[in-house]
Amino acid sequence: MSSMVCGHLLLKAGIEPIMQMSARDRNRVLFQSELYGAYALGIENVLFITGDHTLLGSHPQTKMVYDIDSIQALELARHLMSGMDLAGADLEGTPSFFLGSTFNPYADPMPLQAMRVFKKQDAGAKFFQTQAIYDVSRFEEFMGHIRSVEAKVIAGIIPLKGPRMARFMNKRIPGFKISDEIIHRLESAGAGLSGKDKRDAIRAEGLNIAIETVQRVRTISGVDGIHIMAVGWEESLPEIVKRSNLYPRPQ
Repeated sequence: MSSMVCGHLLLKAGIEPIMQMSARDRNRVLFQSELYGAYALGIENVLFITGDHTLLGSHPQTKMVYDIDSIQALELARHLMSGMDLAGADLEGTPSFFLGSTFNPYADPMPLQAMRVFKKQDAGAKFFQTQAIYDVSRFEEFMGHIRSVEAKVIAGIIPLKGPRMARFMNKRIPGFKISDEIIHRLESAGAGLSGKDKRDAIRAEGLNIAIETVQRVRTISGVDGIHIMAVGWEESLPEIVKRSNLYPRPQ
């Protein structure tokens, strides 16, 4: 479903959304149009990504746009917030957004990826959501490279349903690797079991891994929040939040 529509429905339910926009699927004209629409609907938080190649997804025949990348999309949105469109025409009303983007602490070379974080901040990013974190040590090393960044950092967590999911992500999602140790933990959890008992044991271990990761990530300097990406396992969210004590902290 359209991220804008989802954001509108969340607003109606009393929840503050973050609308995601991919440069893979939009040209600069559509970016402007949808940003106008988002602001008209009351959506203020917008996160920009460049987007993975369609060959990695379920519709590999899809044509990609890539008119601009995520850094240029941030600059576009910030330009609209000045009261003018890209053609230099004055807008009838000035939109206001809280802009964000992403970074991948597992992409190489690390110094180049860190430099892109600062470029995105300079382009207008006030917050970042990260790629899913499994290797916490690598993530902590990356955070050391961007310790002076002023934008908020929200660490990404994807709970694993099982070893098959982990191997699929290793193969199809660029930029990070789930360790053999984690895959072995998932496999061992179901050893000697079958059917529903095996599935439940493996998923319980997947939750344990996610919760352990949350607890470790929260101790890293510069981490301001957690972004749980359920990926079709939404029923895992309440337990992760509860067992990780991820309730809003008192101000």
